[in-house]
Amino acid sequence: MLFRTRLSATILLVAMVALLAPQVLAKSDIGLKGIGLKAGLMMPEDPFDPTFTVGAVADLGTFIPELHWDASVQYWSASYDESVFGANRDYSWSDIAIKSTVRYLFPIEGGIKPYVGGGLGIHLYSWDYDHPGGGSFSDSDSEFGFHFLGGAQFKLAPKWKMQLEAEYAIADPDQFAIVANFIYALGK
Repeated sequence: MLFRTRLSATILLVAMVALLAPQVLAKSDIGLKGIGLKAGLMMPEDPFDPTFTVGAVADLGTFIPELHWDASVQYWSASYDESVFGANRDYSWSDIAIKSTVRYLFPIEGGIKPYVGGGLGIHLYSWDYDHPGGGSFSDSDSEFGFHFLGGAQFKLAPKWKMQLEAEYAIADPDQFAIVANFIYALGK
Protein backbone atom coordinates (compact mmCIF):
# COMPACT_ATOMS: atom_id res chain seq x y z
CA MET A 1 0.00 0.00 0.00
CA LEU A 2 2.74 2.47 0.97
CA PHE A 3 4.72 1.55 -2.16
CA ARG A 4 1.71 2.21 -4.40
CA THR A 5 1.07 5.58 -2.73
CA ARG A 6 4.67 6.66 -3.19
CA LEU A 7 4.74 5.36 -6.77
CA SER A 8 1.53 7.26 -7.60
CA ALA A 9 2.91 10.45 -6.04
CA THR A 10 6.17 10.08 -7.99
CA ILE A 11 4.32 9.54 -11.29
CA LEU A 12 2.12 12.59 -10.59
CA LEU A 13 5.20 14.71 -9.79
CA VAL A 14 6.99 13.63 -12.99
CA ALA A 15 3.88 14.37 -15.08
CA MET A 16 3.55 17.86 -13.56
CA VAL A 17 7.22 18.61 -14.20
CA ALA A 18 6.96 17.39 -17.81
CA LEU A 19 3.94 19.64 -18.47
CA LEU A 20 5.39 22.74 -16.80
CA ALA A 21 9.05 22.36 -17.84
CA PRO A 22 8.96 24.31 -21.15
CA GLN A 23 7.34 27.41 -19.60
CA VAL A 24 9.44 27.30 -16.44
CA LEU A 25 12.81 26.75 -18.13
CA ALA A 26 12.31 29.79 -20.35
CA LYS A 27 12.36 32.05 -17.24
CA SER A 28 14.78 30.08 -15.07
CA ASP A 29 17.97 31.23 -13.37
CA ILE A 30 19.41 27.88 -12.28
CA GLY A 31 22.92 27.49 -10.86
CA LEU A 32 24.78 27.59 -7.56
CA LYS A 33 23.62 30.90 -6.05
CA GLY A 34 24.46 30.39 -2.38
CA ILE A 35 25.71 27.99 0.29
CA GLY A 36 25.01 27.71 3.98
CA LEU A 37 24.36 25.75 7.12
CA LYS A 38 21.20 24.47 8.72
CA ALA A 39 20.47 23.55 12.32
CA GLY A 40 17.41 22.82 14.37
CA LEU A 41 15.31 20.45 16.42
CA MET A 42 14.33 17.04 14.97
CA MET A 43 11.33 15.18 16.35
CA PRO A 44 11.22 11.69 14.82
CA GLU A 45 8.23 9.48 15.53
CA ASP A 46 8.20 7.13 18.54
CA PRO A 47 10.21 5.62 20.12
CA PHE A 48 12.77 8.39 19.57
CA ASP A 49 13.06 11.50 21.72
CA PRO A 50 13.60 14.91 20.11
CA THR A 51 17.20 15.56 19.09
CA PHE A 52 19.31 18.13 17.27
CA THR A 53 19.82 18.14 13.52
CA VAL A 54 22.59 19.81 11.50
CA GLY A 55 23.39 20.05 7.83
CA ALA A 56 24.36 22.06 4.79
CA VAL A 57 22.22 23.73 2.14
CA ALA A 58 22.86 24.98 -1.40
CA ASP A 59 20.69 27.62 -3.10
CA LEU A 60 20.34 26.40 -6.70
CA GLY A 61 18.48 29.38 -8.10
CA THR A 62 14.97 29.98 -9.38
CA PHE A 63 12.70 28.43 -11.98
CA ILE A 64 10.60 31.61 -11.97
CA PRO A 65 11.09 34.52 -9.53
CA GLU A 66 8.78 33.00 -6.90
CA LEU A 67 9.84 29.34 -7.34
CA HIS A 68 13.17 28.61 -5.64
CA TRP A 69 15.17 25.37 -5.68
CA ASP A 70 17.71 24.11 -3.16
CA ALA A 71 19.53 20.95 -2.18
CA SER A 72 20.54 19.96 1.33
CA VAL A 73 22.20 17.31 3.42
CA GLN A 74 20.86 16.85 6.94
CA TYR A 75 22.00 14.60 9.82
CA TRP A 76 20.43 13.51 13.09
CA SER A 77 21.07 10.69 15.52
CA ALA A 78 19.14 9.32 18.50
CA SER A 79 19.12 6.36 20.85
CA TYR A 80 16.64 4.70 23.14
CA ASP A 81 16.35 1.81 25.59
CA GLU A 82 13.69 -0.85 25.40
CA SER A 83 12.79 -3.36 28.06
CA VAL A 84 11.76 -6.77 26.77
CA PHE A 85 10.92 -9.47 29.31
CA GLY A 86 12.87 -7.57 31.98
CA ALA A 87 16.02 -7.18 29.88
CA ASN A 88 17.15 -3.79 28.57
CA ARG A 89 18.13 -3.41 24.95
CA ASP A 90 20.01 -0.35 23.70
CA TYR A 91 19.32 1.01 20.21
CA SER A 92 21.02 3.85 18.37
CA TRP A 93 19.84 5.24 15.04
CA SER A 94 21.15 7.84 12.60
CA ASP A 95 19.81 9.37 9.41
CA ILE A 96 21.66 11.27 6.70
CA ALA A 97 19.05 12.79 4.38
CA ILE A 98 19.97 14.16 0.95
CA LYS A 99 17.09 16.35 -0.22
CA SER A 100 15.95 18.39 -3.20
CA THR A 101 13.37 21.05 -2.29
CA VAL A 102 11.25 23.54 -4.24
CA ARG A 103 9.91 26.57 -2.35
CA TYR A 104 7.17 28.93 -3.51
CA LEU A 105 7.85 32.38 -2.01
CA PHE A 106 4.65 34.41 -1.86
CA PRO A 107 5.12 37.67 -3.81
CA ILE A 108 4.39 40.17 -1.03
CA GLU A 109 6.02 43.50 -0.21
CA GLY A 110 8.36 43.76 2.75
CA GLY A 111 11.45 42.12 4.08
CA ILE A 112 9.82 38.85 5.21
CA LYS A 113 8.82 36.38 2.49
CA PRO A 114 6.58 33.49 3.64
CA TYR A 115 6.82 30.27 1.64
CA VAL A 116 5.56 26.72 1.27
CA GLY A 117 7.34 23.88 -0.45
CA GLY A 118 8.22 20.25 -0.70
CA GLY A 119 10.48 17.77 -2.34
CA LEU A 120 12.10 14.38 -2.51
CA GLY A 121 14.96 12.94 -0.53
CA ILE A 122 16.91 9.82 0.11
CA HIS A 123 17.45 8.79 3.72
CA LEU A 124 20.58 6.81 4.53
CA TYR A 125 19.87 5.01 7.80
CA SER A 126 22.27 3.28 10.12
CA TRP A 127 21.46 1.58 13.43
CA ASP A 128 23.12 -0.39 16.21
CA TYR A 129 21.50 -2.74 18.66
CA ASP A 130 23.16 -4.02 21.84
CA HIS A 131 21.72 -7.25 23.19
CA PRO A 132 21.54 -7.52 27.00
CA GLY A 133 23.23 -10.94 26.96
CA GLY A 134 26.21 -9.52 25.11
CA GLY A 135 26.83 -9.08 21.45
CA SER A 136 25.61 -6.41 19.13
CA PHE A 137 24.07 -6.01 15.72
CA SER A 138 24.41 -3.15 13.25
CA ASP A 139 22.95 -2.56 9.82
CA SER A 140 22.09 0.18 7.33
CA ASP A 141 19.43 0.86 4.74
CA SER A 142 18.29 3.61 2.39
CA GLU A 143 14.82 4.81 1.54
CA PHE A 144 13.19 7.52 -0.56
CA GLY A 145 10.99 9.98 1.27
CA PHE A 146 8.85 13.05 0.65
CA HIS A 147 8.96 16.24 2.68
CA PHE A 148 6.67 19.25 2.99
CA LEU A 149 7.55 22.56 4.61
CA GLY A 150 6.46 26.08 5.36
CA GLY A 151 8.32 29.04 6.72
CA ALA A 152 9.64 32.53 6.16
CA GLN A 153 12.76 33.96 4.55
CA PHE A 154 14.40 37.28 5.34
CA LYS A 155 17.69 39.10 4.76
CA LEU A 156 20.17 39.28 7.62
CA ALA A 157 22.76 41.32 5.68
CA PRO A 158 23.38 42.19 2.01
CA LYS A 159 24.81 38.73 1.22
CA TRP A 160 23.14 36.68 3.99
CA LYS A 161 19.58 35.36 4.21
CA MET A 162 17.88 33.23 6.83
CA GLN A 163 15.02 30.77 6.45
CA LEU A 164 13.00 29.63 9.47
CA GLU A 165 10.86 26.63 8.65
CA ALA A 166 8.83 23.70 9.89
CA GLU A 167 9.24 20.50 7.89
CA TYR A 168 7.44 17.17 7.90
CA ALA A 169 9.17 14.23 6.20
CA ILE A 170 7.36 11.03 5.26
CA ALA A 171 10.05 8.41 5.72
CA ASP A 172 10.57 5.52 8.11
CA PRO A 173 10.51 6.91 10.77
CA ASP A 174 8.42 9.95 9.89
CA GLN A 175 10.06 13.16 11.07
CA PHE A 176 9.02 16.67 12.06
CA ALA A 177 11.71 19.37 12.32
CA ILE A 178 12.00 23.06 13.06
CA VAL A 179 15.17 24.37 11.41
CA ALA A 180 16.99 27.58 10.53
CA ASN A 181 18.96 27.85 7.29
CA PHE A 182 21.72 30.49 7.08
CA ILE A 183 22.66 31.04 3.41
CA TYR A 184 25.50 33.15 2.01
CA ALA A 185 24.88 34.48 -1.53
CA LEU A 186 27.64 33.76 -4.05
CA GLY A 187 28.51 36.15 -6.87
CA LYS A 188 27.03 39.63 -7.19
